[in-house]
Amino acid sequence: MKALKGVLITLVVIIAIVGVTVIGGYVAVRSKYGIDLFRTAGQLKTLTKDVDETALCPNAYGEQDFVEMKSAVNDKIDGLIVYEKDKGYNGYSVNFASLAGKSMTDPIFLTEKHVGAIAQTVFYEQTGGKIKLGDKEVSVTVVQIDFSEIAANGSADFNVVAKLDLTPFKADMDGFPYKLFKKYIPDNLYVSSTVRVDKTEEDGFAYTVTHKSLTLNNLSADDTADLFNTLNAVLKIGTAENLNMQIGTTAVNALIGTKDAIGFAYSMKAIGAKSFDFGTVSDIDLFIVY
Repeated sequence: MKALKGVLITLVVIIAIVGVTVIGGYVAVRSKYGIDLFRTAGQLKTLTKDVDETALCPNAYGEQDFVEMKSAVNDKIDGLIVYEKDKGYNGYSVNFASLAGKSMTDPIFLTEKHVGAIAQTVFYEQTGGKIKLGDKEVSVTVVQIDFSEIAANGSADFNVVAKLDLTPFKADMDGFPYKLFKKYIPDNLYVSSTVRVDKTEEDGFAYTVTHKSLTLNNLSADDTADLFNTLNAVLKIGTAENLNMQIGTTAVNALIGTKDAIGFAYSMKAIGAKSFDFGTVSDIDLFIVY
């Protein structure tokens, strides 16, 4: 989340740099930093365009998916998912204490939408659904989880899309010079992180996470990477791969977990779970704990 904060703040700075140097310093910047400011200006224009969330996140979860997720989990481990009106995220929370004294005998099958609902529930429990950007709190929502390129051994590409509401952040941009660039900061920032989760043979829950791609709003993965290279060349904030690995690893560890960072699936190892898989059954992509 610190990396996201850096990206948002430095976007304002790079917009200012573009505004000044496109007029008088394109050649110098191109020569010194290898930055194509005309391409950067186009990327910023694309970044501020409205995002069609339905098109960007065709596999987003809905209210009914929380109901189905609760049933799918609690049918195998009673009491793990709790619903209490006006508590948790829309009433839902994960009660890891309920695992005490239980044993796991049947596998749990969760769709991508079920996993998205779990991810949002856990994230909300941990943060209240907000992160700090400077002295402002902004709302963050996990909108979608998606699996693809599923291998026979249970490995897969893992995508998470998070939505950040930047309106509180923009509210503080009325002073000079920030008000000049306020219109270039979108109201919402959609961060789409895709990593590869490869199972290893160390034990049933061992895996590695590697970078695949990162996109912001309507930008392509290539343009997102190029924009980060521009920001990094001037302000040393890190690359798109750096941010993608932070987001992707955090999301995967929360879902699966290790002995050092116990996640949803790994927590069941104590009650008899042997492993996890990404798989496909009847053309439905699933996350399976067994």
